[in-house]
Parts: sequence; structure tokens; C-alpha cells
Amino acid sequence: MLEKLKNSSQFKQVKQQAKIVGSRLADHHVSLAITGLSRSGKTAFITSLVNQLLEARDSASLPFFSVTTEARLIGVKRELQPDVTIARFTYEEGIDSLNSHPPEWPASTNGVSQVRLLIRYQNKSGIRKLLSEQTTLTLDITDYPGEWLLDLPLLELSFEQWCQHFWEDLENPEKRELAKEFIAALNSYDFSGSVDEMAIQQIATVFTDYLHSAKDAGYQLIQPGRFVLPGEYQGAPVLHFFPLPLETLNHNVNNSSESDVETSCRLMINRYDQYKEQVVKPFYKRHFRRFDRQIILVDCLSALNMGPHSFNDLKKAIHWLLSSFHYGRSSILKRVFSPRIDRLLFAASKADHITPDQQENLVKLLESVVHEARQQIQFEGVQTESTAISAIRASVAGATEHNGEQIQVLKGQEMSGEQVTLFPGEVPSECPPDNFWQQQGFSFPKFAPPSREKGAPLPHIRMDQILEFVLGDKLQ
Repeated sequence: MLEKLKNSSQFKQVKQQAKIVGSRLADHHVSLAITGLSRSGKTAFITSLVNQLLEARDSASLPFFSVTTEARLIGVKRELQPDVTIARFTYEEGIDSLNSHPPEWPASTNGVSQVRLLIRYQNKSGIRKLLSEQTTLTLDITDYPGEWLLDLPLLELSFEQWCQHFWEDLENPEKRELAKEFIAALNSYDFSGSVDEMAIQQIATVFTDYLHSAKDAGYQLIQPGRFVLPGEYQGAPVLHFFPLPLETLNHNVNNSSESDVETSCRLMINRYDQYKEQVVKPFYKRHFRRFDRQIILVDCLSALNMGPHSFNDLKKAIHWLLSSFHYGRSSILKRVFSPRIDRLLFAASKADHITPDQQENLVKLLESVVHEARQQIQFEGVQTESTAISAIRASVAGATEHNGEQIQVLKGQEMSGEQVTLFPGEVPSECPPDNFWQQQGFSFPKFAPPSREKGAPLPHIRMDQILEFVLGDKLQ
């Protein structure tokens, strides 16, 4: 009977949870969230992060990662998937893509995925060294689709508030032009009559098409996120709703009884609430309330390429994201019973797409984007840092003469396969004012991944500094 109990799935889950609690009490477990909007480079980043750690002892170039420079790292290995109900991060597939001829970028993830690493190291000093010469740190890394992250603030908004936010956003002429078919579909439907479920589904489809168009046009604040990346909810009625004009909503709700759930307006309210309760809230409870540390990837360069609408929307989206996480100083008891993020790193991705002399400006630009939200986070006692990184460096910096002066340039291979040498442009050091966009144009390139010997660690910019910030204090 005892043997049967030990082999049961419930017993194994309890045992696994006990191990995690034990590691948290000993401060030997870190849960790291990799956050970023779509196209920010999360998949390439995690692939590189895992690669740098696996190769850290032998061949990776990590001069700012103290556990390696002090020769205390014994080894790193990948462990079995911590949660068997969550997809395994496709590290091997990503490396295979980068090792192919010609190399290809890893495919973007379209759902939640995780990877667990065990980091064995020699203790440096203090009580740990007295107790044991060696310690193993468990690192869980979790990746999320950027589209889903922006749904978390909806938990604080009623349907009416969400509608108000949507229509205020649509005062932007470009967005309103993109939404003209959705607006026409709304105007053609009688919300005072009985529910036509097929017509509702069709309008929801037109609304989804608008969200895709806005995303393709460079807008970052796309809600609801499951509409553009539904995952397991593809075709489900919980995604068949859309924002209503406030006058339509107020008129129909005020002229119907609370028990009248058959009106189209009440159906929209109910489905919005069901979306929050059955899709967003379980996702939040399962994943986002247990992180210790967080890295937020921000693609400032692509936003600059797309224009002021994209850059301003990026700033707004980042503020929405940061409001959804639990920040505050972590103690042993909090780590076990109510974990909070105590270190947060903002990373401007794709730093290899600009010349080295522009990287300082990129960091300043990133800091201007997150400035307001960062002040509140620091008030809560969270240690923050900003940097510019390239998870997988795809260019080489060089110099050339232009009008009698030496200027820095980049050498790399475009996605078409053509070798290029170029100066991509200057990066503003702060959020640009409106008149700035009339004088400046940006053309930051898209490079193909670098060719390298199979088995060689991935080239990078400042991944060692990221590892030190996130893990350095845990590997003492």
C-alpha cells in the first residue's frame, strides 16, 4: 500500500512541491520571468541565456559573470521539465536552427513554455561554505507570448471601462481608419433586438482582423491578446465579444432588466467577464504570482522604425505590463508563501543593430520609456537596472571614412543573404517630441543569424552582465 502511494501522481506532485519549498527556504531556487511584447526577441534571448549557462564553464565569453571569473562554477545541466502540463522550451530546436546552413533564427513560441537548469557551484564564503563546499541552484525560466501579457490589466477594468479605453484610443485617425470595417459591422447590427449568435461571431471576427491590422501597423497595445493568439481557445465562444460604443451600451443596459441576459449588450458584458474569469485570471494565478526576478525585453529600434505611433504605443504598453506584476523586497517567508519580484532588469534588445557609439543612447532612450513606471517600482524597494543587449550578435562593428571622417559602421548579412556594410542611423537619447519625427528617419536593419562552428557558444552583447544581475547574488 505504501509503495503504491509513493508511485501515485499525487504523491509525486506533493514531493515536487516540497522540494521547491525546501529550495526557497534555503534560497536555492530562482523563478525567472522573461517578459516582452511580440517581436522583442524572447525566444532568441532564452535560447542564448541557456546556451551561455551550459557553456559557461568551458567556452562561453562571460567576463562579468563572477561565478565563472572566480572559477567557482562546477557545471550546469538541463533538468526535467518542472511542470509537465506546460510546454518544454524548444532549446534544442532553436540551436538546430542556428546551426543549420544557412543559419536561421529560432521560431517564435506561441504559448507558455519553461526550462529548468541546475547550476552547481563552489560556495564562496559565509555560512554556506561552513555547511557545504558545493551548492546547486535551481533556475526555472518561463516564457510567455507577448500578446497574452497585456490582458492582465483587464482584471481591473469593467466592460464599460474597457470600452471607454478602446474608443478613446480610436480617436487616433490612423487607428480609426484601420477599424472602419469593424465600425461598419457594429453600425449594421441592432443591439436592441434579440441575440443573433452568428452575427455576433462575425463581428468578433472583424474585430479580430482589426487587432491583427493594428499589430502589423506597429501598434503595441493589442487587447484582448487571445484574439490574435488564441491558443487552446481558438473558435471558443469566450472570444466572441467586442467593445461597444458607450452610448449603445448605456442605452441598452439602462433599458433592460438585470435578469434579461438575452440582449446582445448583456451578452457582451457576460462574455467579457467570462474571459477575465476563465481565461485571464487562471493564467495570472498559475504563473505570474510566483516569480522572484524578471527581465523585460523592449524593442525600441523596431518601434523607431515604425514611427511615432508605434513608439508612443510601446511606452503605453510597457506601463500596462508593469502594473500586472508583484514587486517588493523578498524575504525567506515571502519567497515561500508569497513570492515577489525583487530584481527587475530592462533590456533594450537588438543592440547589434546599431553601432557601438549609439548603444549608450539606446540605454538612455529605454530609461526614458520606462521612467514613470520605474519610479514606483523602486519605491517598493525593487532593485532595477537598464542595459542594451544582443542575445545573439549578428553583426560586427567596423569603421570607414565618410566625407574625410572616420565613422563607425556595421558589417553583417541581411536576411536575403547579401553582405552589407552600413551606418544604420543615430538613436535619440530620450523619447522624441512630435516634431522630431518630421526631420528624422530610421532604418535599423534586420540581420540574418551569424554563421559559427557547431558547438561554439552563441556570440552576444552583455549577456554576462544580465546573468550577474539576475543570479550573481545567489551564487555566492
